[in-house]
Amino acid sequence: MKYKNIQLKDVADIVMGQSPKSVFYNTNGNGIPFLQGVRTFGENYPQIDTWTTSYNRKAKSGEILFSVRAPVGRVNWANQDLAVGRGLAALKIKSGYSKEYLYYLFKKIGGQLDSLATGTVFTSINKKELEALELKIPVNLSDQEKIADYLQKFDQEIELNNQINDNLLAKNIYLIMYLLLFAILYFQILFVGCLLRLG
Repeated sequence: MKYKNIQLKDVADIVMGQSPKSVFYNTNGNGIPFLQGVRTFGENYPQIDTWTTSYNRKAKSGEILFSVRAPVGRVNWANQDLAVGRGLAALKIKSGYSKEYLYYLFKKIGGQLDSLATGTVFTSINKKELEALELKIPVNLSDQEKIADYLQKFDQEIELNNQINDNLLAKNIYLIMYLLLFAILYFQILFVGCLLRLG
């Protein structure tokens, strides 16, 4: 498999977020979903808890959300159209490149972007620095897609295991509560029995 070195600007159109005034924010679903940064990022998709009735920059569904403020380099998928604040950039991957491959590449190297080759710790990264990020990717799109497909299947297995674990945890909590209630009732019956014998 052959690789090539490119810059991010060669493979993606970048929209840097811009925050609207906070008077336009709400938590009751009015307007468009809004993300300021990574606070509500999940494993792959953000949880929406804020909306805005006014915005300047938007990420479209299917684009990559890229953190440009500490922690620099965290990514999530935009699973719907949403407004992006100054802590994020939206990456629209150009034709001829696999957005899934690039997403997983950023998941892998994202944490390293806080301190790039210079050793300087970045609390933020601007558009020029983001465009100049050096990436090493497979030359052939089909190779990018094969790698991304494998990683997606692996990710889906992890997500399924997490759901199973959450279900087991919920069942265990229910079982513990049931046993605790049973123990309390049992000891109350014993206590009442002791009182009746003494009385």
